[in-house]
Amino acid sequence: MKNWQEEFQLVNLTKLLHSDTETSAAISNGQMIKLTHEVAINAEKYRSLPAWDKAAARAFAVGMTVDKAVVAGQSAARLWGYQTLTVEKTVLCLLPERLRSKSSKHWPSGMRYKDRYLSLRDIREVHGIRVTGAFRTFLDIALDDGVVAAVVTIDSARRQNPSLTREKLMHSAESFPRHRGVKAYRQAIELSIPNSDSAQETRARLILREAKLPEIQSVKVQARFDQSHNKYFLVDFLINEWIIVEIDGRSKYDSPELNEVLMAERDREKFFLNQGYAVLRIDPKQLDLNQDGECEFIGILKNTLQKTPPEHLKQAA
Repeated sequence: MKNWQEEFQLVNLTKLLHSDTETSAAISNGQMIKLTHEVAINAEKYRSLPAWDKAAARAFAVGMTVDKAVVAGQSAARLWGYQTLTVEKTVLCLLPERLRSKSSKHWPSGMRYKDRYLSLRDIREVHGIRVTGAFRTFLDIALDDGVVAAVVTIDSARRQNPSLTREKLMHSAESFPRHRGVKAYRQAIELSIPNSDSAQETRARLILREAKLPEIQSVKVQARFDQSHNKYFLVDFLINEWIIVEIDGRSKYDSPELNEVLMAERDREKFFLNQGYAVLRIDPKQLDLNQDGECEFIGILKNTLQKTPPEHLKQAA
C-alpha cells in the first residue's frame, strides 16, 4: 500500500507544536482544508486531484483520525490500490470483533460505521492506520455494493497479483462461513478474470454476459494483435473475431501529452479499419441503462452483429 499521507502531504493536526501558528492561519484563510477534524490538506492540491484520489485522501485521513475503527469496503480497496466501481462519498469503517459503534449522531463527518463482526485476523495495520485485508475487503464490497462492484475490485486485484487465483479466492471464502455476503462474494469470484484492464471494461464484460446475445459466438478479452515483430496492440474485446470493442476511459485524455495520445489512438484505429475490422468505441455512459431500461452499448452491438463481416474475417470467425 502507498503511504497516502506522504502522497497527499496530509497534516496530522494533533501532532503539531503549540508554536505552529502557520497551519492554523492556513486553515483560517482557506489555503488548507480539513478532511477530518484531525487531518488537513493543501486546498489547491486537493481541488486538483481526480475524484478517486480525493476519495483516497479522505479514506486515509479517516484512518488517521479514528482510534479503534478499521477502514473497510471500497475505501479499503482504494487504499490498497485496487479499482472500484464507484467513488464512495463516505468512508466505511468497522470495529474489531464485537465492539459496537456509537449513535450515528456522534460519527465524524464523511464516515459511516457498520456493526458487523470483524476478526482481528482480517485487520492490517499499514502506515499507521488500520484497514481490512484484501479478502475481507472483497467480502464487504460484495455485501454492501453488490456482485458487479465486487467483480470490479477482484479483477483489479487479480491483474496486479497473478498469484491471486480463483482457487485461492474460493479458499478465502471458506473462512467466512457465517458471514452475510459470502454467497455474493463467491459469485463475484466465479465471474472474475485475471486480465481485465479497467473497471469499465469489467462492467462491460458483465453486461455482455447478462445480455446473452445469440449472435455472439466468441468473446476474447484483451485480444492481442501483432503489428510488427516488436509492436502489438491489445483491444478490450474481440467479438466473433471481427468486432473490436474499446471502452473509452476519460483519464487518458487528462494526460499532458494529449496530442500524442490522440495520434496514437488514431493510428491504432486506422490499423484495424484498414484490415476490415468493425471498431466500436464505447463511452462508459453508454453502459448505463436509459429511461427505457435499455443499454446503448448493447443496442450498438446488436446493430453491428447484423452486418456481414469481410470474407477474410468471416473465415476466421
